[in-house]
Amino acid sequence: MAKKATITDVARLANVSKSTVSKYLNNTPYVSEKTKEKIRKAIEELDYSPNTFARGLVNKSTKLIALVLSRIEMLNNYLLLTSIEEESNKYGFDIVFVTTRNDEQVEQSINKILSERYKHVDGIILANIRDNGINLEELKRKFENIVLVHRHIPNDIVDYVTIDNYLGGKIVADYFLRMGHKSFAAISGPSEILPYRERIKGFTETLIKNGFQDSYSIIEGGQDLEAGYKAAEKIMLGDDPPTAVFATSDLLALGFLDASKDYGWNIPNEVSLTGFDNVYVSRLARVPLTTVDGQFEDLGKKSVQLLVERMADKNKDLTQIFLQPSLIVRGSCSNLNEE
Repeated sequence: MAKKATITDVARLANVSKSTVSKYLNNTPYVSEKTKEKIRKAIEELDYSPNTFARGLVNKSTKLIALVLSRIEMLNNYLLLTSIEEESNKYGFDIVFVTTRNDEQVEQSINKILSERYKHVDGIILANIRDNGINLEELKRKFENIVLVHRHIPNDIVDYVTIDNYLGGKIVADYFLRMGHKSFAAISGPSEILPYRERIKGFTETLIKNGFQDSYSIIEGGQDLEAGYKAAEKIMLGDDPPTAVFATSDLLALGFLDASKDYGWNIPNEVSLTGFDNVYVSRLARVPLTTVDGQFEDLGKKSVQLLVERMADKNKDLTQIFLQPSLIVRGSCSNLNEE
């Protein structure tokens, strides 16, 4: 019986290292097309069949990624998990979902949950975390491959990719100012969640820089439609309501739109409104929503790519990325300069 070809035989025939062949077999990035073709031809010529089960034992690989989300049914989370799942499948990984139900106590227990129930996974993507919701140092000691996405905690131990939330808030303020608005309000989600704080900071600091330090108010609440509705009542039923409102998520903006329908406020003629995220229903709203694009597809793809890169090289330098936001202009804002 002829001796079965080994990965060493493939590497020798293709004139590459065994690690390069291994990367090719595991769909790891950074193998050139030319090299891939040489390896493919060597495998075909040698009739090489990798023992995937044995390879999994040696590499301790289960081809599973744990994705931690707050709530799958939230619109932005749905976009994110779809992108992550599709990109993971390209690399041969399946996703197991872990939800915190947006509960701070569950988030604080996530290290224990992951360690006890999901210690077999190859890596972890944390998509929704609060500043005080998780001990990254402790988690890093138990899992080598971790990436933060969307919400992040500033740190020097794990990779992350997020959108530049401060710049997103600044973009909204600059847009309102260009449209001639002089009175403003903002609706924020919970302040313990960093993206909301950064969006508000970018918005308010831009207004202050332009001399409107006494011309805005901030309403802080929850993250759902009801929170947006209640914030709208506080803003619009008070004395001297603003002409421009920045909701720090599309869901909060949609809650504001619900209130405007019930109370008869005209958007955009009476008050201009922007959201943040660009979830798919924002374009289908009663008044199509001007919003900041949260780039969830790019966030999801890049988070998987960062995780795969970390798996391939555990000693590589940290990669921490801020994607640049952009404003999607639709019908919910008016230009006061044209009146």
